[in-house]
Amino acid sequence: MQRIFATMKQALGNSLLILGILSFSIVSSLLIFFATPSLAAPVSTEGQKLIQQEKLDRNSQKAAEDRSYSYEEQLEAAKDPDKVYEKNVKAYKDSHPGENLVEEATEGAQKLIKNATK
Repeated sequence: MQRIFATMKQALGNSLLILGILSFSIVSSLLIFFATPSLAAPVSTEGQKLIQQEKLDRNSQKAAEDRSYSYEEQLEAAKDPDKVYEKNVKAYKDSHPGENLVEEATEGAQKLIKNATK
């Protein structure tokens, strides 16, 4: 009789252990699925996402305007490239005043030659 109770006790203990492990694994897997949304950003960031999207839209519109403006400038430059070249040279000289000493010297020499030949 004691052997029967011992085997029943062992079988009951094993089945409770298996049932406990199984229930623990089911509960933990359910908690993993329910915990995922809580790791995401809060709901209040939807407004921030909209603001970021609006900024991206503005930037893309600005980039499109810049492209169209650049395209128009290139069309004008293609019509008269000499004018654009002179404009670029003048802008370079204005931004780098001390770097064209040789050109200033040649211009000065040409002025002296003109004054001497008069």
